[in-house]
Amino acid sequence: MNSQNIFFNSYFNTTQIIFLMLGGAFLLTSLYFQLKKKNNISIIFLGLGAFCIFCFAALLDPFLNLWDERFHALVGKNLIKHPLMPTLYDDPIVQMEYDRWDRYHIWLHKQPLFLWQIALSFKLFGISEFTLRLPSVILGTILVLITYRSGKLLINQRVGYIAALLTLSTLYIIELIAGRQELDHNDVSFLAYISLSVWSLIEYQYTHKKIWIYLIGLFAGMAILCKWLMGLIVYLGWIVLRFLQKRFKITENKDILLSLLITVIISAPWQIYILLKFPTEAIASYKYTALHFKTTLEGHGGDLFYHFKMMTRIYGSWTKYLIIPAFITFFIKSKDKKLFYSLSCIVIIVYVFFSLAATKMPSYTIIVAMINFIAFATLIDFILNYFSHFIKNPLVNHLIFAVSILTIFTLRFDINTLRKKHTLWKENNYYTRMMINNKKIFTSLKLPPNSVLFNVEGRYYVDAMFYTGLPAYNFFPSSDQCKDLTEKGKQIVILNSNNKEIPAYLKNDPAIMFVKEELICHD
Repeated sequence: MNSQNIFFNSYFNTTQIIFLMLGGAFLLTSLYFQLKKKNNISIIFLGLGAFCIFCFAALLDPFLNLWDERFHALVGKNLIKHPLMPTLYDDPIVQMEYDRWDRYHIWLHKQPLFLWQIALSFKLFGISEFTLRLPSVILGTILVLITYRSGKLLINQRVGYIAALLTLSTLYIIELIAGRQELDHNDVSFLAYISLSVWSLIEYQYTHKKIWIYLIGLFAGMAILCKWLMGLIVYLGWIVLRFLQKRFKITENKDILLSLLITVIISAPWQIYILLKFPTEAIASYKYTALHFKTTLEGHGGDLFYHFKMMTRIYGSWTKYLIIPAFITFFIKSKDKKLFYSLSCIVIIVYVFFSLAATKMPSYTIIVAMINFIAFATLIDFILNYFSHFIKNPLVNHLIFAVSILTIFTLRFDINTLRKKHTLWKENNYYTRMMINNKKIFTSLKLPPNSVLFNVEGRYYVDAMFYTGLPAYNFFPSSDQCKDLTEKGKQIVILNSNNKEIPAYLKNDPAIMFVKEELICHD
């Protein structure tokens, strides 16, 4: 084996390497055609490169991640059987309180669209970690393409291209698609549909075609069906735009009302349905969602500047120095200053709202990533154009552009970080070893189909239900629960994880099965 093969195999498996190399080849081809000013061909290869890179991301972890991918995977799997009844515990066979979002029977903790996408992917392509992440791969690719188109309309073609590459090379987005970042596929879908609604507004502003009115309404409704009312944010930008255009009469804003009606038609039926079908669970879910603004939930707090600090984690350490110059340059270069103010208001309101909210999580503000990437791309393009004025040779300028783009992409697409986090290259990668070990235990269990698993520590009962298809619980059953399950013809199975002391009434029952393999628990 030559040194190059050793290098690659110490990082990733063969399938991952194929997608990574294909992605790199497509992106280089895209850059070649970009320099040749064959923009349409360049964007086709950019889309292919994005799809392959995101497929690589989706293959990084051969297991369900802890937060919150495991829950989304299980609910999505259960939705295959009953698309209008989201369940976590699909078969709540044990008499207990299913009273928390992490152990509900009817699971309305999130809006359903992204879960339906997962269920559809499972149905069409089989159940696996890759097909779980495939909708995020597709939406991520769409995000890259609409970022290009939006940047092209707002500034110029080259800004759109740079913004698309910034999107594609952002580790935070790659980690969301991989399921490693909190809220994973939920946030990818929310980001994509909000970005699609904003892109549709930009298209409408430039083309005035009626189709974009319908699409704004459609995508805003879909955004609501991913993560609730912040999906309406595009209307804030639209209203600001109309205010700046001094169009105040209702007759001048029928398009906004029509679009909003479509959003309601898309998003309201599910809300009505769950209030009628699952009123207790639906009301509890709405109340819990509302608590996020005034109450710090599950330790997810932070100071007023939390989300501004998180910008460096999402966009890169250089963000704090470039964000203001980026938006200044964005303003100067914008073809439509009123539209710039509209989009900037969307960014400002999102950051202000989530900064004031008590519960804070890193991805809350990522919904305006497309606008931010266009601003950063405008600054990069401005700097490259500035230096090109001193160099009259077109070939040299092309070379500088190509080297600059490849350097930015390489530095942002940090392969070393991905290797450390997602492979077993380092002995101290405890998380990956733990998750692989636990999945192996669940997938190797040979149990009767009437089994019920107990003492599945932490929240690995979710993983257990996904991989085995059996009900699973993280406690020992009481004697009454044992009696009830026996009468129902169920086989009680106890996992002997971490050598916890097993109660005598379980030890002495010959009908109970014991699994000796130990889970590694850090949850």
